[in-house]
Amino acid sequence: MACAFVAVAARGELALTNYSAGNPLKILDSGDSITDDSVTNGAWRAFLEPLLDSNGYAFTNLGRWTSVPGPGFTQIHHEGMDGAVIGAPGLSGPTHGYAASNNYALLTLSDALTNAAPDLFLIDLGVNDMGRGRDPNYVATNDLSGLLDMIFARLPSAHVIVSRPTTISYSTLLSPPYDTYYTNMFTFCTAVQGVATARRAQGQNVFVADLFSAITNQNMLNSDGTHPNATGLAAIAKEMMFRIGTITSRPNLVTTPFIYGGSTWKYSDQGLNLGTNWSQLGFDDSTWSQGPGRLGYGEVGMATTVGYGPSSANRYVTTYFRQSFVVPSGVLYTNLNLRLNSQDGAAVWLNGTLLYSVNMPAQPFNSQTLATGGERRASNTNLDDSNTYYPTNLSIISLPAGTNVIAVEIHKVNTTYAYLTFDLELFGMGVPSPTITFTPSPGALQLAWPSNYTNFSLQYVSNLASANGWQLVPGPYPVSNNAFQVSISTTSGPEQFFRLIAP
Repeated sequence: MACAFVAVAARGELALTNYSAGNPLKILDSGDSITDDSVTNGAWRAFLEPLLDSNGYAFTNLGRWTSVPGPGFTQIHHEGMDGAVIGAPGLSGPTHGYAASNNYALLTLSDALTNAAPDLFLIDLGVNDMGRGRDPNYVATNDLSGLLDMIFARLPSAHVIVSRPTTISYSTLLSPPYDTYYTNMFTFCTAVQGVATARRAQGQNVFVADLFSAITNQNMLNSDGTHPNATGLAAIAKEMMFRIGTITSRPNLVTTPFIYGGSTWKYSDQGLNLGTNWSQLGFDDSTWSQGPGRLGYGEVGMATTVGYGPSSANRYVTTYFRQSFVVPSGVLYTNLNLRLNSQDGAAVWLNGTLLYSVNMPAQPFNSQTLATGGERRASNTNLDDSNTYYPTNLSIISLPAGTNVIAVEIHKVNTTYAYLTFDLELFGMGVPSPTITFTPSPGALQLAWPSNYTNFSLQYVSNLASANGWQLVPGPYPVSNNAFQVSISTTSGPEQFFRLIAP
């Protein structure tokens, strides 16, 4: 008598089980006035603490500066610096003892690490760099990269979450006001994704929190159009919590990043009618062009420019995108979190089945089907619509282990419209597949698995070579000590193998 076991493969993440009250996860929050207390005590950090607590994180915040503690807010240390920029020279101050010219993170964060060794950095910088008119590509590839070099030179195993910073499109700070340079933020956000992608390719743990998309309208900002109000701060904390979850290995919850923002996509921009096979897993896209997101034309902040045909007065209606991703075994995925940036209409396919659509008519549609709407904002309160990644949470029955493909078609609302944008992030959420435990007793074998896996059934087979020979052990299965319990006789019959399977 034998049992088949299922386990979750290690993914090289922060293992939550490694931390406890006596050995907490050490977090360093670094940023400008949106992280500091200069506008709101605790800023987004005060909203993040209860989220970490309720998700089972034993953690402590590091930093030389402290906020005022309050109900549910005790981790008051931080490295927020009002007016901070990433690289020299600083432009605002004095702050926390630093002269204005020295108020830049490459200096202040380096000083902080003299006596601190964080496991996780949460970095929200760039608003002041962009608002002061600095070159967005230079700040990302030189200043931010220099900051990451400094961190990993000291702490090679650190995990770093950098941000696509919050909007400056409404900012009235200074003269000229920050919103003079609002399009610089679009370019910077794309460049930050490129920096993170390159760092992960080098084996460094660098990830992106999309705070830009978290602030979805002007009503989430204070009267200065720059600093988030309570609603905006809570949205930032929620986004930070989500991103922390994607890099954390937890025993009862799995969040797997399948496709990051700024990833490389195959695309067809030739104005072809590709029919329906193009979204299938086995479709041959080897002759397609490819490039990193965001992809499109006409908008600021494109990493890859795609074609629209020979005439700007009659642009191609449909552009196609594909990317494969690998689903690990040993996880029961129940939801997909899809974050889509698109102009105008979009249809998202998973292995040839329509998963989600926006600004599109009901099926069927083809390469000449126009989108039903343009930019996705419901009102003029979101001036950043074309640069925002909109989240959608989708329930799924199953997601097969191994290679899968996401295929997206972007449709124009009319053929004269001078803009197209596309990028997508995809995360899978679920639970580790249950493991069968067994306890021998005289004449029987007691099989057990956790009782929270209510949709799993027990199957058995006598010959593992018979792929179609699995048979159901009929339920209902009795529950004892928070586990389903099934007793199997060992006194007679052939050798048997058992497995748990979800519908």
